[in-house]
Amino acid sequence: MTRLTTLSTLVGLLGLMLAMVAAIASALAGLIALGFLMMLLGFTGAVIGAAASLARAQHSAR
Repeated sequence: MTRLTTLSTLVGLLGLMLAMVAAIASALAGLIALGFLMMLLGFTGAVIGAAASLARAQHSAR
């Protein structure tokens, strides 16, 4: 995995954990929204990183 994909996955998982813990603790809605935003950013970065890795692999196969 590339650094971008690894970092994005880490941010996404931390966001998921933050959202779950904040929801269980009945925390502020803003904290839950921050967790979901981190999760969305992590997912988007991981998808972009995976697409870049596939493009790089396709070019090296030729």
